[in-house]
Amino acid sequence: MAAPDRKTFEAAANWYVQRQSQPPTAAEQQAWQQWLKGDPSHEAAWHQLEQLQRSLGGLPQDFTRRALSATQQRRQVLKWMLVLGGAGYLGWNVQQHTALGNLWADYRTRVGERRRIELVDGTRVDLNTQTAIDVLFDGRQRLIRLREGEVLIHTGKSGGQTPFYVQTHQGRVQALGTRFSVRQLPETTRVGVLEDRVEVVPADQPEHGRLLNAGQSADFDRQRVGIEHVYQRAQAAWVDGQVIVLDAMLGDVIVDLARYRPGVLQCDTACARLRVSGTFRLDSTDAVLANLQASLPIQVKYFTRYWVSVTHRG
Repeated sequence: MAAPDRKTFEAAANWYVQRQSQPPTAAEQQAWQQWLKGDPSHEAAWHQLEQLQRSLGGLPQDFTRRALSATQQRRQVLKWMLVLGGAGYLGWNVQQHTALGNLWADYRTRVGERRRIELVDGTRVDLNTQTAIDVLFDGRQRLIRLREGEVLIHTGKSGGQTPFYVQTHQGRVQALGTRFSVRQLPETTRVGVLEDRVEVVPADQPEHGRLLNAGQSADFDRQRVGIEHVYQRAQAAWVDGQVIVLDAMLGDVIVDLARYRPGVLQCDTACARLRVSGTFRLDSTDAVLANLQASLPIQVKYFTRYWVSVTHRG
């Protein structure tokens, strides 16, 4: 039997979404049957989508309800989820990972994408690469839930006395009339303050909260806030599509660039400690790598577009 290709999965997902959104008419049912029987790969694709749907049945009830009551925009997301899942691009158990849930975030960005939104109180939120947030404003609080990624927030003036929070997996950050960044790391949250101050409160030990002033940065987990570091404006240059480094290690620069391109970008230990200074554009990481190769004793090897290795030349 011929293996389904991506176009076949997309066609199958279109049929599936159409049948989920409303009961098919007799003519639509006949057209679907004709498509299904028209090629063995069609049946194979439909079978795999049904398998994925059965796995979705094990998701939390809230997620399932949101999927089934989806608007046209949500159904479009579901369609592509089915395409990717059936085509084998989702190589993980959907019940055990949060990435699938991030599809339903209020606002999100893809790898390499940046986005600015303005909230009802005038707050400006810049979303960095691969970021997902939810927004909840009510009479008690103004809340941004950071699911993943990084945001730079400039709080608005029309919120009155309603407190403004950013919630992460490790706790909460309260804005005290300020401009600040919050980044969700695998095990910690990183906060940097550009203007005024914020209060950082670990989830499990709120009594260990701490104030951070302009120019300060700290990581925190659910128990405590770590030591403070200097936070420079250059660290928020991603808002303008730049990475600015001064005498940084090449390995750290490569790790940062990897956030803005799909696939794997790695640097071997032989050249990771080379020192780098400069301003690099995030919208063309290939050009950045070419410039680094021209100025440093390194070689950039493209095994595929999505697998790139930086090695020492010599």
